[in-house]
Amino acid sequence: MKKLSILLVFVLVAGVAVVASAQGPSKAQELQAAGITNWTPGMTQGQGPVISKLDNPISIPTTELNITDTIQYDSGVVAALPVGFGIVFGNNFNADNSGSAFKATVTLNSFSLLFAEDSIADTGLFFQPAAPLNATSISARASINIGGLTNAGSSFTNVTAFNVIPQTALGTTGVFSNSFYLGAWCLNSNSTVPVDNEAIALDTNAFAGGNKGYTAVSGTGAQAFFAQTFNAVLRANITGIIPVELMAFEVE
Repeated sequence: MKKLSILLVFVLVAGVAVVASAQGPSKAQELQAAGITNWTPGMTQGQGPVISKLDNPISIPTTELNITDTIQYDSGVVAALPVGFGIVFGNNFNADNSGSAFKATVTLNSFSLLFAEDSIADTGLFFQPAAPLNATSISARASINIGGLTNAGSSFTNVTAFNVIPQTALGTTGVFSNSFYLGAWCLNSNSTVPVDNEAIALDTNAFAGGNKGYTAVSGTGAQAFFAQTFNAVLRANITGIIPVELMAFEVE
């Protein structure tokens, strides 16, 4: 019996070690804190709904950067929560605020979001910037933990707690051709507020260009992604290169 107990402990420790080696120390610590020892990237995709609509949407600031090139797909409310544990939630930034598609190279300068966490002490969140790859996959350039985030409260009650993050924090280039994907890792499994670990806010109201939200498998390189019926409360400040045919010319 003692040998069996030792064997079980060894198996559990080995399971944690596999998660740690695959996800890195920070992510492994978050998984262990949530009591998860056997999660692997992608295992929760395709297992039912990934969002839960809130009965009482929470109004939030419609602008927070005072910059004209801030792309905002949300309508200014938190209308839903991500409920897919270990899934990346974000937006496919491929159009301006009127819904017109980007037609040139765009550069991500900074981004902003509301971050909810049930523990004030835990202020880190994993982000994944990516470029389009094909109809079913994105090319993730990084999966990086960014710390020091301001907590909006586990019920998003601190709606002024927008985090503005420079693109350099992602540790990779911010130049993309026509469009890009940007999302954050979710550890929430509650279907109502307050969240039980960490999450970003989602909105299910209509946007001029349609729904831009998506979910993806965490990690770098080619990762599966899925278009969704939400817009993440995740806003991007960009600059772009104007196509020649859109420039004004004068002839004297």
